Order: sequence, then structure tokens, then C-alpha cells
Amino acid sequence: MTSRVIRRIIPVILAALLVISAGAGCFAADKTAEVCRTQDEAAAVLREAMKNREGSAGICLITDTAAEDSEGIIGEIFERALGHTGDPEEGDYLRFQYESCNASAKPVTENGERAVLLTYTLSYYDDAEQEAAVDEKAGEIIGSLDLDGMDDAEKTRAVYNYLIDNVEYDYDNLADEDYTLKRTAYAALIDGKAVCQGYSAAFYRLLLAAGVDNRIIFGTGINSSGESEDHTWNIVRIGDAYYNTDVTRDDELGEDRYFLKAEDPFSEDHIRSEEYLREEFTSAYEISKTDYGKTGISILDHINAAALEFRKLFQRLMRAL
Repeated sequence: MTSRVIRRIIPVILAALLVISAGAGCFAADKTAEVCRTQDEAAAVLREAMKNREGSAGICLITDTAAEDSEGIIGEIFERALGHTGDPEEGDYLRFQYESCNASAKPVTENGERAVLLTYTLSYYDDAEQEAAVDEKAGEIIGSLDLDGMDDAEKTRAVYNYLIDNVEYDYDNLADEDYTLKRTAYAALIDGKAVCQGYSAAFYRLLLAAGVDNRIIFGTGINSSGESEDHTWNIVRIGDAYYNTDVTRDDELGEDRYFLKAEDPFSEDHIRSEEYLREEFTSAYEISKTDYGKTGISILDHINAAALEFRKLFQRLMRAL
């Protein structure tokens, strides 16, 4: 991906507006708002709205927070809503599939209690109908991979192989900033063409559905031409450690170079953004000191790796025709 296209790869709250006024109850302003008494409850409401690809979410949070501090609640609840839960449709999947969010916080009273009316207005790279198609397709894929009896490394290889075999990098729409669907799991799993964000989202979703924990990482990648560009990849938990995996790059290169890798030398051409370098994150998701293949890889993985090389060679030959 080029930097010009990728600037919106990590969506942000585009506007956080604090409105301080002597307001009536929450429902006088928003009859759809749901009353919540904790930030976790509020985050759950917002999370569900995002999973359903709803364009807005109203939350009436009962709180003693001072009016001038109400704006901070917006971001706190939003981050809780996008927290990693292990559910394939939540966490990083939502974080990398929504496009923008405008939010406001208005101090009000509700039945005599102090409250804040939170309003989130959202847009997404895909819609509810497309998400339903992804749900169905993901279930079909997991069922077709025959994962019963496999360990986590074997499951990861199976999902990785599926994406390598069935998804192509979307060079055709790379420069088209209006075509945002390319950043979705829908593009990868239904259309068979996506950019790195779509690969990573599909990998994240399928692995979690298979019971393998993983996260999506955003940062800077160095391509084969030595150019720096914004990029996403995944870290996958195998045993007690996490390993870097970049399905996009391997599919582009036609090589099995970035599967279950340690931080070194992977980090030489994959530089994480600041939020993924914080001690809070790195301590929770410790990367293995050695590649998975160097710490004991199964015979099945060796066979799969060899089969993958043959498939890639065949694909390169077919593309050359």
C-alpha cells in the first residue's frame, strides 16, 4: 500500500465535541439512548452497535463526572468498545473495519441523577449485509479446513495457506481512495482481492474462529524496493509466546518468508507504530525470541510448507501466461 492511500488505515475519532448546557433528561434529546451505569456497560452498547454496522449509538451514562471532564469519557468508552475480547467479530476486527467516528458528550440529568449523553456517529468500510456474507463464508472456510485434531501452529498454517491460495493483492484498486472495501475481510474472503488491512482482518477473524489468539499490528513496512509504507500484519499466539506473521507480504512475494517469525530480523522491515511499542502492550503480547520453525515444527508443517512452495510456483507460472 502507498502512504497516500493508507493514511486512513487506522480510523480515529474525527471529532469529539463537548456540549455543556443545562439539559433535560437523556431521552428528551435522544429517545434511542440506552441507560448505562458503568463504562463497561456503555462500551458493550457501542460495541454491539458497531458489530451491527449501525450509523449511530446513543448512550446515557449515569456518572458524577464533572461537566468539563465529560469529553474524556468519549475516548475511554470507545477504546473499551474496541478492546480485544477473543470474539472474531470484535476487538481488532472492529478497529480495522470502521472508517470514522464523530462523537459528542452532553452533561444532562436523568431521573434526578447526573448523567452524560454520549452520541457516536459512525461509518464503516463495509455494511451489515456484507458482514452477514462474511459470517457465512468464514463458517464455510473453517468447516472446510478440517481443523479437528490440529494444534495451534497447524491451524495457523491451514488458515494462512487458505488466504495465500484464495486471495490476491488488490493492485487494481490500490490508488482508488474512494474504494474502501479493499480494506475489509469481505474483500479478501468474498471478492478474493484485498490490501494488507483486508488480509490482516481476514486472518484475525479466521484464526479466532479456529480458537487461535492473535492481534493485528499497524506500523511501517519496507517493501522489496526499499520504500517505506504503512502496513498491517498479525501476531499469533503459539504456546506461551506470540509470533509475527505477514500473510500479505508472503502472498505478494510468493515466498514463505514471514510465517511465525521472531522479532529479529522481522522488525528490520516491519516497524510498529507507537501504540504497539508501549510496555503495556509488549508485556501482554511477548514475541518469541526465535522463529517457530527453530523451536520445533511438526512434520505436517514441513509438508505444508513444501506444498505451499509448489502452489506458489504454479501460481507464478499461471500469472505469467
